[in-house]
Amino acid sequence: MYNMEETLSIIRLKNRFATIEVLFQQVVEHDCTFSFEEIFRRMFKPLCSLANGLVKNNQAAEEIVDDVFCSLWKNRKKIQISVSFQSYLFTSVRNKSFDCLGKMKSEKRAVIIELAYGMACSQYMAHEKLAYEELNNNLETAILRLPKQCRLIFLMSREEELKYKEISKILNISVKTVDTQMGRALKHLRKVVSG
Repeated sequence: MYNMEETLSIIRLKNRFATIEVLFQQVVEHDCTFSFEEIFRRMFKPLCSLANGLVKNNQAAEEIVDDVFCSLWKNRKKIQISVSFQSYLFTSVRNKSFDCLGKMKSEKRAVIIELAYGMACSQYMAHEKLAYEELNNNLETAILRLPKQCRLIFLMSREEELKYKEISKILNISVKTVDTQMGRALKHLRKVVSG
């Protein structure tokens, strides 16, 4: 029979060789703090790197990842995961980063950062490249489905990096119309990205 210290050492050793999925299962089924600590140890740096790639702020990135882990522990019994647990973590950090960006940046900046998500994420998960390509295709399709003037204004702003005032002069429309059309385009594209 093992004493408590030996038992804890065995659990820690087993956890070092367990997959992230198995560790999370132990967290959910047994409230295993050692498994949770192992998940945190393995995933903290890659998740911080992803968040930092999106928000461009180390402290904010660490806070985002800490928030995700706190929420994970708090809601561990309620979480329904339809993809791999590792993908769930990356998606949670991505979404939390977008929330942070919404508070820090304008809508235009947030959409550009959303488009860059795949590049940042692909540094850490090779299979995410396919997801990014699908997202990019969905975005391109969504851009093509925008009404003609809305699409033209969005592309002039995004690809030609023209200011609203410049676009309004070229198209002979008001700056307010340009602003309204960009808002519609960004709202539509955000639905595609988050959907």
